Amino acid sequence: MRSMSFEIAKSFGRLYLDPSSSSLRLRYVPMEDGELNENSIGACDIAIDIEDVGNLWATTRAFLYGVESLDLNIIIRPAEESDSEVLVKLYRDKPKGAQGALSGEETCWLRIVSGRSEEERRRIKLGPRDLLSIELACNAVLVMSASPIYNSAATANGHLALASTKATKKAATKKVVNVDVDAEEESTAKTTTIREARFSIS
Repeated sequence: MRSMSFEIAKSFGRLYLDPSSSSLRLRYVPMEDGELNENSIGACDIAIDIEDVGNLWATTRAFLYGVESLDLNIIIRPAEESDSEVLVKLYRDKPKGAQGALSGEETCWLRIVSGRSEEERRRIKLGPRDLLSIELACNAVLVMSASPIYNSAATANGHLALASTKATKKAATKKVVNVDVDAEEESTAKTTTIREARFSIS
């Protein structure tokens, strides 16, 4: 099944937003010497779980339409202990209006921190189109999560994976049984040979 993708293009890199029924995938590829380099230390590939997509969607809409909202911090914990946590922060500059009110001229930023080096501390300035791309990507995740079509596809993929695992285990069990049978036959053949030898000596 084909899926949609959104792109935030900057002079220093590209941020791709890939929605699915369970998460929003963020892929950042830095630009080096005028070309995108997926093997750069600054490249990253993370997934924001659907539990946090709703908050990202609401905060992005608030920033897009210039209404009051707190900044958003999302901490993605690694699956392996050797990896470090990833911080995704959506924020904007302090209000520039009178008495701390929003003026509509505040700059919005997306920060992705996956390490201590400068390359791993990415900060992307977001314009209206960029905010709209994030908002639409989040909305796509929410729509797909409630769609029976995508849920059926995910369930089918899960059943295929389970069937494949069962088939592999069955084949492995059959192989072990065959080995045991061969060993038993070999043992029986040796016993028969010894008996025949004894009869010959007698």
